[in-house]
Amino acid sequence: MTCITMSLKELDRNNIINRLLRKEINGTKAAELLKLSVRQTKRLKARVKREGPKGLIHGNRGRPSHNQTPIREKEKIIRLLHKHYYDFKPGFATEKLEESYGMLRDPKTIRQIMIDEKLWQPKTKKEKRKYRSWRQRKSVYGEMIQFDGSYEYWFEDRGKSCCLLAGIDDATGKIAKAKFAIHEGVFPVFDFWQEYLQAHGKPRAIYLDKFSTYNQNQTVAKENPDTLTQFQRAMEELHIALNYETLFRPLPQPNQRQLT
Repeated sequence: MTCITMSLKELDRNNIINRLLRKEINGTKAAELLKLSVRQTKRLKARVKREGPKGLIHGNRGRPSHNQTPIREKEKIIRLLHKHYYDFKPGFATEKLEESYGMLRDPKTIRQIMIDEKLWQPKTKKEKRKYRSWRQRKSVYGEMIQFDGSYEYWFEDRGKSCCLLAGIDDATGKIAKAKFAIHEGVFPVFDFWQEYLQAHGKPRAIYLDKFSTYNQNQTVAKENPDTLTQFQRAMEELHIALNYETLFRPLPQPNQRQLT
C-alpha cells in the first residue's frame, strides 16, 4: 500500500476537485474556490481523474532546485558580504561581487542571503488605506460562516446572563449552529467549532469581530504579524481563512423560536 503525503493546500484542492467530479459544483465555481483559471481547473480535474490524489502533488517535490546556489559558492558569498559589503544595499553588493570576484548572481539571491544573515532589512511597506464596501454574499451554503457571541438575559428572570455563540451561513442567512456558553473565551469557542466541524464539515472561511479570542489586540502583538492567538493558529492549521475586514449586508434578525 502506497502512502501519499499531501500538504494542507493539496488536501484542500483535492476536496474541491472531488466535489467537482461528484458534480456538487460546476467548473466555474471550482476555479473560483481554487483561485485558478477554468482551463487550469480542467487540467487538475483530468489529472485527478487519471492519477487520483497524487496527481495534485508537484512533480518537483523533494528535488533540489536547478537554480540553487552551490553550497561552497554561497559560503564564499556570505564571507565576502560580512567582510567587505556588510553595509551595502543588495543591488550594490551584487555589482561589487561580480566586478571584484566574477560572481554573477541574481540580485534577488544576494538580497535573500543578506536578509538571512541579518546584514540588510527590507523596508516595510506602508499599508494602503482600506475602504469598506458592500460585497456579494457567498453562493454556496457552508462556504463562509459569520460567527459571534452575544451576552443577554436569554432566559429572562429564570437564569443569569450568558453568552450565545452563533454561526450564521453567509450564503443563506440561516443559523448553522447556536450554543449557550458561560463566556466567549477560548474553551467555549473551541468546543463550539469542534462540534460544528464534526456535524457540518469545514467551512472555507469564518467572519469574526476583533474580540481578543480571535485577534491580537495588544500593541506589541499588532506590530509582530507572527504573533497569533490560539484560535488563529488552530484555524491556520485547518486551512480555514479568517476575515475581519469585509463589510456584510445586514442579516435578517433570527426570532426566538429559531434560536431555541
